[in-house]
Amino acid sequence: MSGYGGQPPSGWQDPYDPYGGQQPQQAPGGWRDPNGYGYGYGPPGVPPGGTSNGSAIGALVVSIVEVVLCGGIFAVPGIVLAAMAMGRFKTDPESARKLTVWAWICAGIAPLIGIALLIVYFVYLANTSSTSTY
Repeated sequence: MSGYGGQPPSGWQDPYDPYGGQQPQQAPGGWRDPNGYGYGYGPPGVPPGGTSNGSAIGALVVSIVEVVLCGGIFAVPGIVLAAMAMGRFKTDPESARKLTVWAWICAGIAPLIGIALLIVYFVYLANTSSTSTY
């Protein structure tokens, strides 16, 4: 073979070309794959499409754990958003992705709000001394 850009020697057959250099025949019903890969099969090496809603499930679980174990009432919006994302996963994947991102944001902000409220509470307790002056 003559390297990149050159022509293969005469009689050389590409082992990966199932059609031997000719166009595939038209499928029954008149449909032909616009990419030229045959009868609706994708190019080799490309996994079939499909994503999972694992991130939405993770956001839902984390938000529920925050509410149950930490009493984080601020994680409830994360539960609602994650549940909505799981419901829209098949019908509207772009909306489901955005809802999942917002569910993770809510799950991350909820502990921060809880910690800030604890700090405010302890500062309040420190400033209100129970000692009385007689």
